[in-house]
Amino acid sequence: MVFDSASKWLPEYLWSIVERLRTVRVEKKDALNLFKNFKNRPASLVYFDPPYLGERIRGYDHDQTSIEFHEKLIKATANAKCMVFISGYKNDLYDSFLTERNGWTRQLLKATTKGSNGKSFDREEVIWFNGTYQKAAASGRIPLHLSVKESHNNKVNPER
Repeated sequence: MVFDSASKWLPEYLWSIVERLRTVRVEKKDALNLFKNFKNRPASLVYFDPPYLGERIRGYDHDQTSIEFHEKLIKATANAKCMVFISGYKNDLYDSFLTERNGWTRQLLKATTKGSNGKSFDREEVIWFNGTYQKAAASGRIPLHLSVKESHNNKVNPER
């Protein structure tokens, strides 16, 4: 742990958060363009949490809520060699492409959300997982085997 002048005012519990985020990379870029940098790196885990597909009365007017955007997202992830999660609400578009036949599984999650009027209501969210992730989860290992040359050159997550 690094202590500097911040240690005088930073509450103790935040140090664990600082340590965890020390290796996290945050980028403000178009998600599909950024994904191109990781899609062929098997040791990468990419989590997409796009504006959920569906009708909305308010909000997300400026975000990517069109069917075309979601089709692009699905196509971009279809043959990814990295591990991919996509979250959303159950819908026909995702269910028709992200199938077991195509190497995907899904998990349903109970969630509670609040409307703009403050009223809470229950929802069911879905997380879809690609085949690369499923293999890693089943084996307990990242799906990456380095060549002797890659190991010698200290490669961590080379493209495949």
